[in-house]
Amino acid sequence: MITIGIKNLFERLRPAPLVRVVGAYLLVSWAVLEAIDLLISRFGLPSWFFPAAVGLLLIGLPIVFITALMQARSQAEHPEGDAGAGGAAEASDPGRDGIQQLFTWRLAILGGVLAFVALGSLGATVVWLRIRGTQLRPDAVAVMPFHIVGDDLELWREGLVDLLATALDATGQFTSSDPRAVLNRWHRLANDPDELPEPEIAAEVAGQLGASRVILGSMIKIGANSVRLSADIYSVRWLRKEASAAVEGAEDQMTKLVDRLTLDLLRSAWQGDDVPDIRLSALTTSSIPALRAYLEGEQAFRNSQFNEAQEALNRAVQHDSTFAVAHFRLAHAYGWSFGLGSHELPRHLTAAERHSQGLSARDSLLIRGWKLADVDGSLQAIPLFQNLTARYPDDLEAWHGLGDALFHMGAQVGQPITSATEPLERTLELDPNFAPALIHLIEIAYLQGDSMRARDRTDRYLALDSTSTYAQAFSLLTALQFGSPADSARAAAALDTASADLLYWTLGRLRGAGGSLPLYQMLALKAADPRFSNEDRQMGLWLLALRHLRHGQVEIAVDLLQHSMALAGGAIDLPTLNVLANAREMGIAVDSTSEQLIRRLAVRYRDSVPALAVAAARDGRGEDAAAVIAGFEAQADSLLAAGDSAAARSLRGRALTLRGRIAAAHDSIDSAIDQLGRGLAMINATWNAVRNIDRYWLARLLAERGGEEEAINIYGSLYWIPWLEPLGYYDRAQLHEKRGELDEAVRSYARFLELWGDADEHLQPRVETARRALERLRGERVAG
Repeated sequence: MITIGIKNLFERLRPAPLVRVVGAYLLVSWAVLEAIDLLISRFGLPSWFFPAAVGLLLIGLPIVFITALMQARSQAEHPEGDAGAGGAAEASDPGRDGIQQLFTWRLAILGGVLAFVALGSLGATVVWLRIRGTQLRPDAVAVMPFHIVGDDLELWREGLVDLLATALDATGQFTSSDPRAVLNRWHRLANDPDELPEPEIAAEVAGQLGASRVILGSMIKIGANSVRLSADIYSVRWLRKEASAAVEGAEDQMTKLVDRLTLDLLRSAWQGDDVPDIRLSALTTSSIPALRAYLEGEQAFRNSQFNEAQEALNRAVQHDSTFAVAHFRLAHAYGWSFGLGSHELPRHLTAAERHSQGLSARDSLLIRGWKLADVDGSLQAIPLFQNLTARYPDDLEAWHGLGDALFHMGAQVGQPITSATEPLERTLELDPNFAPALIHLIEIAYLQGDSMRARDRTDRYLALDSTSTYAQAFSLLTALQFGSPADSARAAAALDTASADLLYWTLGRLRGAGGSLPLYQMLALKAADPRFSNEDRQMGLWLLALRHLRHGQVEIAVDLLQHSMALAGGAIDLPTLNVLANAREMGIAVDSTSEQLIRRLAVRYRDSVPALAVAAARDGRGEDAAAVIAGFEAQADSLLAAGDSAAARSLRGRALTLRGRIAAAHDSIDSAIDQLGRGLAMINATWNAVRNIDRYWLARLLAERGGEEEAINIYGSLYWIPWLEPLGYYDRAQLHEKRGELDEAVRSYARFLELWGDADEHLQPRVETARRALERLRGERVAG
């Protein structure tokens, strides 16, 4: 009966209505897909959104067909109307009537609307999650790694990121995201970093760096020496393609190809409006061998392979001696291998600045900032880097420059060494694998005695580098200072076979006043082992003497200094005299042994030591004092004649600060403050030992004239001279107490007593004064 019923139904149904319904559905589906394609291009809906919409429409097709069939059957069986037919159907076949009620046009349309509302809501949520909280700069563009197709082109995958970013910076209209930060994030987020970049992931990378646009590109080899470059600009917020361009040419004309590609992209984006001039070849180099070597060096430097970077970058500057950015990066590679004492560092930074004409504003300022910091020792480097980080908030080089400048020179503007922490950590946010920033952060943790951060940061560093001298030094220090007894014992045993270089590199990581005296003593005595040269041995004893002086143990310090002088054969007599004469002026080295050594050495160096000049002026021997000033000025004249204007300026600054200290000895306080201030402004900011002595005396004078706030800042930033730091705590504590700042006074007195608790007997009166003050203040705080 059912078969007969269906047959009769089809006989009564005409095919035309069904065909019209399906045709109408396909037409509506086409219109929906066109609208969705427009929405995807306009609002950056996810890539799965279009296939999902097609899937819903395919699911809807049989539903619409069945609904049309059911509705046609109902009309054929009940031509009089739904009510009467419904009643007959219910009486004859309730199940069939229930199915018919499910397949109605109202339910079909409602179901389709709800399905697409759900799909749209999901897509909108994905878009909202992608763009929420982002502060995108309209002029910022991030260049993703290029997709490479062809042999011998791999260098350009990351190399084109550098080149295209440089070209965009050259326009003056755009700011490119730091290539290193881009590449680091791309490698962390991409499913396969070597495959064609996915726009959604590229937009996420760019959005993290604050870029409002992202460039995706490819490079295809089309001939023996021919390549095709293509690139698209996408809106990060909406993933909308804004421009496309493609160029073809010889690989050995890469800079010109990048010029053309950039221009075509901008013309496409700006729809024919005037675009800025771009001359990448002038901004980098016209030598393709130099360019390739530079890109190899950049990749090595990004991976903290400093020796490999030096080799490649040296080849680059050999091919093109005017290649500014190659000189700039080479200076950094030498700096991180050999420290600021490297002779190559100032040479290449100076060359980079000399050839920087035509570079983008950002590159020019970066080179200027690093030269100010590492060559000129100018405190102007700090505000320059601060301005750079504000202008280019995702620029790794700018943040690292600020952190490095504050680490080395922040003390000279009254900043604690921890002021470098924030910019260095920001550097690591941009690139967690940037080892140079980790190095200083580890040193800060050691200086603070922060075992948790020291271990954590050391582990992070060792994951990047386990073989360099830095890695070996950090491994030793972590085990010795913060390790378990077994780890410490193994590290101590390893010192017996450690090289002198490793021992001094390890001591050097205990920057400023960092490290406990027993740990420092262990390392220094190992460095003074008879198996090493006299030069190495004397340096170990010299450094250890300064540490004992830091703790007020003057007799031990003088004994070590004398042993060190004997090994050095006169090479460190003058530095020894400078230290002891300054310590005597400050009331530390006032014992008979120190006085005898000072007098013996002063016979030869009377005209070279500022502290002796001050003492001579105080004793009425003005000619002796004037002779030291004249000596500094004569040296400055000689250096200026030799072309070293920076060192000449510093020596003139020393002469001026000495005049200020002599004026203070004659109670001309205002004149002394003026001359000390002007002289310090001239002295290289990396001359920590020289500057901090003068800064200490300036603080003493400022405190007398009501400049207590500035004096406190100076007293709290003397950490680069270990033996001077305790005096800073003592004097700072007294100022805080005077100002009623009891908590700060307690902290400073406690720190002073921690350092001078076992000081020599002749220094104990000062220790006892601090102890009584601390007990009194703690009592007052409890009572309060």
